[in-house]
Amino acid sequence: MHVKKILIFALLTPLLFLSNQNYQSFIEEDRLEFDQGRVEYRVVVKIIGDEWRVVLEDDESKSDVTLRRGDRIRWIVEGSDASFAFPDIRIFGQETRDVKDGNPLVMAVSANSPKGTFAYTVFIHESMTYARGQSPPRIIVRN
Repeated sequence: MHVKKILIFALLTPLLFLSNQNYQSFIEEDRLEFDQGRVEYRVVVKIIGDEWRVVLEDDESKSDVTLRRGDRIRWIVEGSDASFAFPDIRIFGQETRDVKDGNPLVMAVSANSPKGTFAYTVFIHESMTYARGQSPPRIIVRN
């Protein structure tokens, strides 16, 4: 009887191990799919030439961000504190936000955000002026 239990245990152990591996793989694939479905866009507010500009981190000629509900924008202001004003509270759940020099402002587009193109403003505290984007910077919500 004791030998039978050992034999059954020896035969079932690999099945349990493989089952657990498949389950872990399924969880990792599901989490990866969720993470891949969301995008974070990086935007920098800084002085270019002699003016404050809002630009994409990897392309200083652009400032517009086209995204989907659930995606995030990470703004970094270099050289001053700043105040952000958004035209519709439904986009991020807030109309205004302040950010300290060098700190990121990370906001996710709300599930309740309307589709459309929305201009926003970035007021630079140090120079008491607004940063320019693609006149002005815009958020474009696709879906």
